[in-house]
Amino acid sequence: MESMIPHSYQMLMVGINYRTAPIELREKLASGADETRRTLGELHLNHPHAEFMLLSTCNRVELYTAFLVGHDIPEDQLAAQLARIGSVPSELLMPHLYIHRGTGMVEHLFRVTSSLDSMVLGETQILGQVRDAYQLATSTATVGTMLHAVCQRALAAGKDVHENTHLSEGKTSVAGAAVELIGEVFDTLADKTVLVIGAGKMAGIMLKHIMAQKPRRLLVANRDAQRAGSLAEKFSAERVEFSRLDDGLTQADVVLSGTSSRDPILTVARLKNLLKPRQYRPLFIIDVAVPRDVEDGVTRLPNTFLYNVDDLSRVSELTRARRGGEIDKSTQIIQRHLEDFTAWLAARNSGPVVKALYQQCREISDRELTLLLTEHPELSPEQQQALRKFAHRLVGKILHTPVTQLGNHPAFERQLQLAMAVKELFRLTDSSSDDSGAKGAAADSAS
Repeated sequence: MESMIPHSYQMLMVGINYRTAPIELREKLASGADETRRTLGELHLNHPHAEFMLLSTCNRVELYTAFLVGHDIPEDQLAAQLARIGSVPSELLMPHLYIHRGTGMVEHLFRVTSSLDSMVLGETQILGQVRDAYQLATSTATVGTMLHAVCQRALAAGKDVHENTHLSEGKTSVAGAAVELIGEVFDTLADKTVLVIGAGKMAGIMLKHIMAQKPRRLLVANRDAQRAGSLAEKFSAERVEFSRLDDGLTQADVVLSGTSSRDPILTVARLKNLLKPRQYRPLFIIDVAVPRDVEDGVTRLPNTFLYNVDDLSRVSELTRARRGGEIDKSTQIIQRHLEDFTAWLAARNSGPVVKALYQQCREISDRELTLLLTEHPELSPEQQQALRKFAHRLVGKILHTPVTQLGNHPAFERQLQLAMAVKELFRLTDSSSDDSGAKGAAADSAS
């Protein structure tokens, strides 16, 4: 018998973040759009029965997958794929990995989009970063039924938290935390020159926050002169030609750097050459870029103080402590979204199986009843109708207990196993067994 039973999936993610891996490792695995497309394409080529999404930010690199039952992907294969992104030996990466499976993966992504798993609690950039990762995977055709559902509900959960709690009030970004750290070091910036290197979203946020501190001078530098000029005009800052960056560094007391450069901009050699022109004045640098814009070794230079994104965790912990009540409220919102998603998932896995099982059993009952009535033509119409009702009730009573157990099982993973067992025991075969991977999943979703 063939029935319209959708494919069943397992879900798995492996990743590293600011809690589990140092910036030295995270920056090696950081992926731009082109690298992400190559990674997703390679994964789907090797695993056509699976869906994939790669989330890469300054604080995390996470690989999400959903694969057809029976086409399992070992965790170490996903870990090896992450390691290849940064040409890192797998054995070096493994101690820093965390793994989430099934609805645990779903809950983790809900917490990520809601910023509960962020270094800076309440930061809103992560919602856009997850949306970008999802859209990139969609354009690469590596997401289908399951990851579409997971990502859409995760984005809805994140939006719900940000709109219905006070989690996002105040300085809720890495850039905001960087400026807050400056405030802890200097009583005032009224006599200081601040140089911002970069012209992307991060630079814009840093400029917005630093403006509130009223520095004596505010400088902006970036390779893209037009973008740097636009930012400088917007925030009443002075644009520094990138070719004359050393001049800006010589004048600056504070440097905030957040570019997308793959290589360091502020090297030891560069800053060492500026010590005399700067007359050995203290230089305070915050590097919010991943990969980093500033070489580690600059901290060995006289009067040079360097902080990177991992050093902002102390500021972030203070923010987390101040917002304990909002964390509880946000967690409750996430749990409601998770319960709704789990109910949808349970109905998706068990509902069609239950329908197909009832249909098969009733077809068998109807065939046997037809044979019986053919062999006993002496039965009256009333007697024949009574037999039909009896057969219908008998099928229902036999199936009631197992079907109830299947539909109400509290553990999604166990429910999935039971649904697969019923399909196999009763040979409730898929009607579209040639479907595979993200394309098969998309077709399944449309049916």
